[in-house]
Amino acid sequence: MVARFGPAGIPKDYKGKSPEVVNYLRSEGLNAYEYEAVRGVKIRDDNAKKLGMLAKLTDVKITIHAPYFINLGSQDEIILQKSINRIYETMRVAEIMGAEIIVVHPGYYGGSREMALKIVEGALEELRKKKRGGEKLGLETMGRISQIGSLEEIINFHLNFPDFVVPIIDWGHLEARSLGHVRTQQQIDNITSALVSNLSGDIAQNIHCHFSKMEFSRTGEVRHHDLSDKGYYPQFELVARSMLEHGIVKPTFIAETSALDKDAIFMRDEFYRIKQNMGIARILLRQVALRLNQSKPQWVPYSLQYLCIE
Repeated sequence: MVARFGPAGIPKDYKGKSPEVVNYLRSEGLNAYEYEAVRGVKIRDDNAKKLGMLAKLTDVKITIHAPYFINLGSQDEIILQKSINRIYETMRVAEIMGAEIIVVHPGYYGGSREMALKIVEGALEELRKKKRGGEKLGLETMGRISQIGSLEEIINFHLNFPDFVVPIIDWGHLEARSLGHVRTQQQIDNITSALVSNLSGDIAQNIHCHFSKMEFSRTGEVRHHDLSDKGYYPQFELVARSMLEHGIVKPTFIAETSALDKDAIFMRDEFYRIKQNMGIARILLRQVALRLNQSKPQWVPYSLQYLCIE
């Protein structure tokens, strides 16, 4: 029952060759790495293969973040097809490097929310038909109110494509999208409850998360902040406690801060400190409860109303 922690991108202190970064992360006691292809998939196939080989040898979970220039909800056919093609290319490289998940920003509503969601569903169906192997498409909760990616939408995409789409929970984005409602233990527990109520035990247990503190305006996300920055939320301690209280013991947390591996190490140490303090017996009871609750996953209507702002 191993939780995973790592950075989004190469740590600032690492000076070696790009594919060998996983050796550096393992030396720090980290076991996850998200390769950032956000400006385009530029890694050579041989380097992608080497990265995957080293990751397997060191037991570092590899994921890849697809380019930002994607809008799966666009009514413009050219933009939509270019977006799908960028995901295809990311999927191709993901297979070479053995990445388990391709993280994707879904896009923007544009005019009609209903129309945008329908277009996304069609794009996901097209992508699923051409998937290359066992890779999963990870749709991310987004931080701006104009973006497709409320918690409810991301969970529903998974429920509609359970063999292909997995939710990526960006806790900072949820803080920004909700305009500051991911701060108290109860608010965070509401999110975790929605995950365990709607996802299968395996998906919930291995939920993939991005984490940073977040600054926002009335329209949502402004910028990410390091975990040491004061006056910004959410607090990792409350999220870790909520997950363990709900029986989620194998999450992946990717640090999306400027501190990268340093914040990943902080999250790792905090997670295991809380786990140790809770005690194994209590956690096992939570896991049993989680499994018993998986017979009929069903969305809990509007217990998360403030997180579903459109």
